Amino acid sequence: MYRVIKPEDFKNYNGKRVLADNGKQGMRADEGMGSTTERQQGNIAQAIYENCQNLDNEQLDDIIKWVKLYKS
Repeated sequence: MYRVIKPEDFKNYNGKRVLADNGKQGMRADEGMGSTTERQQGNIAQAIYENCQNLDNEQLDDIIKWVKLYKS
């Protein structure tokens, strides 16, 4: 059984929410708010929230590998 993921589960390193209650990008749960990079981070969180629920572990591992391509 899969764990139910909620918008409030998506937080940045400071513990601030990056998604609004409706699952759209929004810093501190305020839709559309944030700096340019905070909005970019929230857009990625939104894509994950909207698209990953039905993926299996191997598919999720692929996504993690792709994100790690950007990490130095």
